[in-house]
Amino acid sequence: MSMNAAVCGRTFNDVVRLIESWAIGKVASSYNNLETTRLFIDRLNMQGYLDKLRFVHVAGTKGKGTTAAYTAALLQAYGLRVGLFASPHLVDVRERILVNNALLPKDVFTRQFFRLFDRIADLSNSESQISRDLSKRTSFFSFLFLLSLYIFAEELVDVVVVEVGVGGRIDATNIISPEVTVITSLGLDHTEVLGNTIEEIALEKAGIMKPGVICYTSPQEWHPSTLTVMEKHALGQQTPFVVVDEKTLPIFNWPPLAIGGNHVIEDSKLALLAARYMAGIPPTLPLSSAERQVLQTMTLPGRSQVLSINGGTGATLYLDCAHTYESLTCATRWFMEESRSLTGDANPRRVLVFYSTRDATHVLKSFMPFIHCFSKMIAAFVVNPRKATGNTADGRYDYARGEVAAVTSCWKEMYREVPCIPCKAPFSSLEELIDVAVPAATEREDALKPVQVFVTGSFFLLSDIMGLLQAHDESKFQTKLKEASKEG
Repeated sequence: MSMNAAVCGRTFNDVVRLIESWAIGKVASSYNNLETTRLFIDRLNMQGYLDKLRFVHVAGTKGKGTTAAYTAALLQAYGLRVGLFASPHLVDVRERILVNNALLPKDVFTRQFFRLFDRIADLSNSESQISRDLSKRTSFFSFLFLLSLYIFAEELVDVVVVEVGVGGRIDATNIISPEVTVITSLGLDHTEVLGNTIEEIALEKAGIMKPGVICYTSPQEWHPSTLTVMEKHALGQQTPFVVVDEKTLPIFNWPPLAIGGNHVIEDSKLALLAARYMAGIPPTLPLSSAERQVLQTMTLPGRSQVLSINGGTGATLYLDCAHTYESLTCATRWFMEESRSLTGDANPRRVLVFYSTRDATHVLKSFMPFIHCFSKMIAAFVVNPRKATGNTADGRYDYARGEVAAVTSCWKEMYREVPCIPCKAPFSSLEELIDVAVPAATEREDALKPVQVFVTGSFFLLSDIMGLLQAHDESKFQTKLKEASKEG
């Protein structure tokens, strides 16, 4: 985004337009935002914001968003005022900066947004060449992280939970001085930046460790070799390093979680220890009623989410933003368990709606153990803002057509027995999604059976679907208002 862009109106809609123009055609320009962020902190005199806030830092490949959210919710249950910086957002950019799990009012977010925007724009008129150059180097992620510091300081939060963007060592968020760090389950992701091996990735994630600051991590059952890498790094940093298992957290009657899937239990245990550490609560105490309440009720949009669609279709949506091989395997296992628990002995038609920015050959392998359970796969058409180029619809969609073709080709090569339907454009409405998913793909299908639609593979796909759901709900609300006014 050019900081010299003309800004008119100063409304939340202006914020949205600026963010959209910032994102279109921009690959996360540089994951090495740490030094740039450090310069911004200096040139904008923001060190005071860092000094007055207490931080929990959460990195990882799988489950870091869930772990961060659990940590924030538990801290709030302890009576603290809590800020949460998370990414990406699904529908509304304000999802990234929450105070006590609530979106900021649009006017407050807008005021703070342009306060920072203008200060960075002013750097372009500085006598310092460094400041002038810096004003042109703002990344979307770094800007929002700096904005969160403004907001959390002014909102007088007691603790801030910060989710790493990518990696850890050179991530923009690594400017903070946390009191506790957390590293969730690791896997191969962002290899073009973090390294081609799981050990290289583990070292990048371990970069959030600080001398003398306790670090909690999961048992890393997917990639045990990462523990050796992190243990060695922790030793060099003089970091207390705790693997959270039955020995370190001997609480065996773990409550059922509102977010489905056995893999989420691991995330919730990491969060509990991090939150207890920040609140000064002994780690091995039995769960309190407040803690149980959080674990049993907290939900996250797009994470193990189940929605029944009314309208006579008999369709149920299962949404999960899993996007790596490991997380897709866990999410698909959750979907199958949830599907069977809801339908009992019945055999519903299961439909997969899929999109991915990753190597299709690799991530599609996650469905192999369950492939016989699906009646068809829909290769979704998603306009990924990080890759979109050109000012015309056709120009912006060119790359998407190629992605759909690649996924379709790969699927047909791997799973010929399950039909694949490639989409030619993004879904324009929830009804269109259902119209594609519900009809039988072959004559052998029983079209009268209930349909379960599993949507997964990417935050971008989930963002599109959540937007359709929101528009659908708003449309129904407006219809009810009109009907009520007629009756009145």
